Amino acid sequence: MKYTSINGLKISKLSLGTAQLGFDYGIANVSGKPNLDKSFEILKTAFNAGINCFDTAPSYGDSEEIIGSFVGDISDEESPIICTKLKIEFDDGTNSVEIYQQVKQNVEGSMRRLQMKKIPILLLHSASNMTDNGGLILQSLIRLKNEGMVDKIGVSVYSPKEVIKAIDLGVFDAIQIPINIFDHRLIDSGILNSLKQHNFIVFARSIFLQGLFFLDPEALPENLKLAREPLITLRKLAQKYEIDIAEMAVSFVRDLPERSSMVIGAETSAQVLNNCDLIECPKLSDELKDEILNVFNDLPEKIINPSLWN
Repeated sequence: MKYTSINGLKISKLSLGTAQLGFDYGIANVSGKPNLDKSFEILKTAFNAGINCFDTAPSYGDSEEIIGSFVGDISDEESPIICTKLKIEFDDGTNSVEIYQQVKQNVEGSMRRLQMKKIPILLLHSASNMTDNGGLILQSLIRLKNEGMVDKIGVSVYSPKEVIKAIDLGVFDAIQIPINIFDHRLIDSGILNSLKQHNFIVFARSIFLQGLFFLDPEALPENLKLAREPLITLRKLAQKYEIDIAEMAVSFVRDLPERSSMVIGAETSAQVLNNCDLIECPKLSDELKDEILNVFNDLPEKIINPSLWN
């Protein structure tokens, strides 16, 4: 496993997404939520393969508790880097004391479930929290960092506008962004390069667009019919260059110099090992990369943003 050294951390180029451990996640998920033994097997397989960063959130079912039980038996020196999230909202006019207390309670809940004395990386799960309530939520997060409850803070985003806001605020260490074969918005705009210039830990997610890349273009549900032609084109590209779609998807994002780590989930231990193999695949040819950037340029947001699928 290869690693990225940034902001005082050494992070594996592949992070394990753990939404699948907490509930049935992904439109291509055929295995469902694994039981506790299988979840532990997935975590152990990832850890032994050199994956030292696990991505989770309180909203991922019991994912935090499962990870906490797993890391509880690992020494602090060897413990994986846990990236979890804060999702919270308040009525307008809620005072700063109440907001801080509630934010602190939520973070303490994550610490308890994860069996950790300090959260390595904490992201705002909703980008709107950067400015909600006059910025008091963000100020509370910064305060918790200063008080030593959190090491690095960041935000999970969906749009280029949200990335620009995160950069402009000048307080974040990390960011989680959507980027994949279909979604080049941050590449084309130069915003991805700006993240590197501002020394962000950049977690790339939606590598497989929540499994959309693997669906049959002719058997899409009604809300995804718009993706039929791009998926057909994707399969033609894979055939033309004699490359597996999963390999193409992983290699495209892996080779972006601005990316610190890719967050990819797994339903089984076998998938973890397969993802580890994928990250070691050869680089894509310049010709294929150029075709990807050209043929999938400016796809509708209804295709590339899963939050709009429903």
